[in-house]
This record gives sequence, C-alpha cells and structure tokens, in this order.
Amino acid sequence: RVLEESDRLKSALLSSVTHELRTPLATIKAATTSLISDEIAWETPARDDLLSVVDEETDYLNYLVGNLLDMSRIEAGLLKPKRKWNILSEIVDGVLTRLHHTLSGFTVDINIPDDLPVVPVDYSQMEQVFINLLNNSAKYAPKGSTIQLEAKLQDENTAVISIINEGPQVNPGHLDRIFDKFHRITEPEKVTGTGLGLSICKGFVEAHGGRIWAENVPGGLAFRFTLPLRLDGNPPSQVEAEDL
Repeated sequence: RVLEESDRLKSALLSSVTHELRTPLATIKAATTSLISDEIAWETPARDDLLSVVDEETDYLNYLVGNLLDMSRIEAGLLKPKRKWNILSEIVDGVLTRLHHTLSGFTVDINIPDDLPVVPVDYSQMEQVFINLLNNSAKYAPKGSTIQLEAKLQDENTAVISIINEGPQVNPGHLDRIFDKFHRITEPEKVTGTGLGLSICKGFVEAHGGRIWAENVPGGLAFRFTLPLRLDGNPPSQVEAEDL
C-alpha cells in the first residue's frame, strides 16, 4: 500500500508539473517568436509589453522549479535552516517587490509593529513561505479584495504571523489537509500550480520549530504560523547590531 501511494504521488507530480510547465513555456515561445519575426516592425510600447510577458512567465517558471527543488530537499531530510537574526519587515518588503505583478490587483495591508523583535530564521526559506502563502491567497481571493499580513507576539518566546485573504472558506474537515501535497482547496481544473506550495510552507515552518495552520475567519481564510524567538538559547534582546 505504501508503494502504491508513492507511485500515485509520483504520477500526480509528473502530471501536475507537465501541465504547469507547458503553459508558461508556450507563452514565452509565442512572445519570442513574435519579437524575432521580420514580418512585424514592433513599436517600443508593444515590444515592451511582450518582453514584460516573457519576464513574468520566466519568474513563474523559476517559482515552479524552486518549489520542486524545495520539496525534494524536504522529502530527502536535507532541510536544515541556516537560522540568523533577521528583521521580519525587511523579508516581507523583499517578497512584496518580487510579487508586485501577482499582487497588483489586490490591496495588501501590512501590519508589523515597529517594536517587533528580530526573528531567527533562514532568510531564503522564510521568504519562500511568504511567497507561497501570498501566491495562494492571490490565487483564490477575488481581484480587488484585501490581503492582510500581520505579525505580533504570542508570548515572549514566540511570534505569530497571519496572512488573511477574502477567498472562499474551507470545509472544516479539510483544514488540516490543505498542507498535504497536491491537496486542492477547490477543483484542480479551476486553479494553477503544482499543489506543493502549502506543503513546502509546512516543511519550512516546522524545520524552524514553529507550526502552521489554516482557519476560517469572517469573510475569508487565514493562514497562521509561529516562529520561535530564541536562537541557541538567546532571546532577541541579546542580539547585537552587528548580528543583523
């Protein structure tokens, strides 16, 4: 039965990846073919639009491949975060810059207190957690809606981060399962993606000693995760400026 489940997951992954790679590759091919054609004298605005499409689709391909590599590391037990002290708002600012196209149709409300302590995290892994959660929110929430990102102290040793969207609520019986590989909140044909994003978030957060969960909230869905605030037994109050 274990082997059957493994084969099923591998088949699901191959099918999902094949489908997801084909769409951006086809778009890139069409755009570049048009750009190099001698039959059209492209004016600058039109050429820039096509180049922008290529740029966006290349970013999406990079995102897909990155998720596949992350999942392979998680499953191989090679996930060892290089935790260092970081300012959470700086990580979030970098993510918002990278996702400016994806989030352009949404109002993103950020609430991170100025006095929030620094957090001991692997910068790139935590960046990917935010990217995956925000991508998921943008995928399911209606255009024009608000996505909230907030952070606060749960206690002196723990920070809790929430990303709240106005997308559809989830059947309570499925809330724990949405972090499983390939699990979909809605029908697969209605959304894009490999179905690995939330599972990768779970792997990264748990590798940091935190936990992640989803819960229905009035008017939408919230993803929440915790992060321990101690590194090698030291609290943020003992961090020196040169450690940042």
